[in-house]
Amino acid sequence: MNLIMLNEVLIFSGLGVIAGLLAGMFGIGGGLIIVPVLIGTFINLGFDESIIVHLSIGTAISCIIFTGLASANAHRKKKSIDFNHLKPVASGIILGALAGALFAVQIEGIFLKITIAIFVLLVGIQILFDIKIYSKRITPNKPKSVFAGSVIGFLSSMLGIGGGTFSVPYFRASGLKLTTSIGTSAACGIPIAVFGTLGYIIAGIKITELPNLSLGYVYLPALLGISITSVFAAKYGADLAHYFSQTTLKRLMAMWFFIISIYMILI
Repeated sequence: MNLIMLNEVLIFSGLGVIAGLLAGMFGIGGGLIIVPVLIGTFINLGFDESIIVHLSIGTAISCIIFTGLASANAHRKKKSIDFNHLKPVASGIILGALAGALFAVQIEGIFLKITIAIFVLLVGIQILFDIKIYSKRITPNKPKSVFAGSVIGFLSSMLGIGGGTFSVPYFRASGLKLTTSIGTSAACGIPIAVFGTLGYIIAGIKITELPNLSLGYVYLPALLGISITSVFAAKYGADLAHYFSQTTLKRLMAMWFFIISIYMILI
């Protein structure tokens, strides 16, 4: 490992600590935190502007592989994953996540960045006002679940997130209790991350503007640094959350998303 790569790994390790703390503190996946931070970091590193947004999303979703495995395993131990609901949704996710990545790289980075900024803003509003986004009760069957998984995988891969924003409401509407919905959603994050990452790697193999040490649209120093530290930092973020009331946490979380949304529009 040369000195430049070592320095970058140290930088991204620091970012992983921040992402892990915030993710653990606010109880959300790291993608909504990692993508905006990576965009700013890659700009400062002088990477080609045409690939920065796609590289940030591809790298962020690859980081979710490791955090997703840790999270899903923890929920499995607590028996909060409903595998009967998971299997058909996960089969749809495989195709959707791969297609979402291949579709995202066809969109101009500026438009994709604004789309993510708007999405982050909407999530902030939903959290601040505690808007319930799950629909009326549905009766899932295999075709419905596969289709839902395809949509969840597609949108999550395109935005660089683990999909909980979409999958938890779906499982809640399917009749699962909240803890089981969260656990099953955490398990969905694994195929989203794996096949989303695969799509970003395939899409970026022949892109000459990508920096050295990239595997397609996945920047390896960032993947290494963020993954190592974010998993451990998330635990301390969760501990920190207990020092605040739920109302304070929601306000802090919404404020964070509002700031990130404005930041992404301006950079």
